[in-house]
Amino acid sequence: MENRFENIEEIIAKYLAGEANAHDRAILEEWKSQSASKLREFEQFSKLFEESSTLKNSIPVNTDKAWNRVKEAISREKKSTLISIKFNPYQSFFLRIAASLILIAGIAFTIFQLTSNPEDILYSVSTDDSVKVELMPDGSSISINRNSTLVYSINRFNKGRVVKLKGEAFFDVIHDETRPFIVEASDLKIEDVGTSFNVKAFEGSETVLVSVLTGEVKITSINNQSIFLMAGEEASYNVQSKVISKMAMISPNISSYANRVFVFENTELNIVMSVLNEVYDVKLGSENDSLLKCRITVTFDNESIDEISEVLAETLGLKIKKEHNKIILIGNECKQ
Repeated sequence: MENRFENIEEIIAKYLAGEANAHDRAILEEWKSQSASKLREFEQFSKLFEESSTLKNSIPVNTDKAWNRVKEAISREKKSTLISIKFNPYQSFFLRIAASLILIAGIAFTIFQLTSNPEDILYSVSTDDSVKVELMPDGSSISINRNSTLVYSINRFNKGRVVKLKGEAFFDVIHDETRPFIVEASDLKIEDVGTSFNVKAFEGSETVLVSVLTGEVKITSINNQSIFLMAGEEASYNVQSKVISKMAMISPNISSYANRVFVFENTELNIVMSVLNEVYDVKLGSENDSLLKCRITVTFDNESIDEISEVLAETLGLKIKKEHNKIILIGNECKQ
């Protein structure tokens, strides 16, 4: 009896394809009647077959546009090879269904690539533990700080220079009066007027900080409040109240993560270490809290953290202890 059902998958496939004869249908009905589990198995096969057909018919296609672009692609090919394969169409029901789904998915992906608007394709740059420098198509340079993401459309960027930022980045923009450079961060739009500036807009933060090093920028909030910032000025935007506050730039080290240039003038050691720890993987610390109030005037230009710690220790009359990824400054008091 079981031998009658050894090709049951082939019979099911023929039945679902509308190609089963009376003998095939009789065997199928007999097999289904043997148990509830076999009936459920047949129903599952039927459902899978129907879903594959539905998927095939649900793909929206602009056929004229697709075919024209396909012909263009074919004309660029130097040669093509046609492979003929002989295959029993009922060899395996599972194989046929799987092949159908793969083929449909492949066709859908190909048609999407051929008919989709390339301006809608976004380019994303994300950082984790290091700073990345992104050279834009217009020659502008963007230094993207750690744990930040920059997103833009390459094609649209060539028409209207717009980027979206989550995190922090320093922008050195080539000015173009016909194509303003716009940074979208949180609810703000920051537009350059020929400048270099920094935007700090980490997700979840209560504030967005915009600092201008050279030139001028225009900032516009979601409620259309606008202000202009000149070199040496910065603005803080409160995400909750939607209010922009303008002030003189507090820190000269806004872009230090990008260029590794640090300027400290009569600065407390705790602030010095905090600024350096935001940039370097090896962290600075102090064994004695009283040292944190020590003040120092010093400039670093792309030195390593080891060189920096040695200068700090020598200048303040302290010693150094290294522990894993930490450098500890040791001493009872600072040499002033």
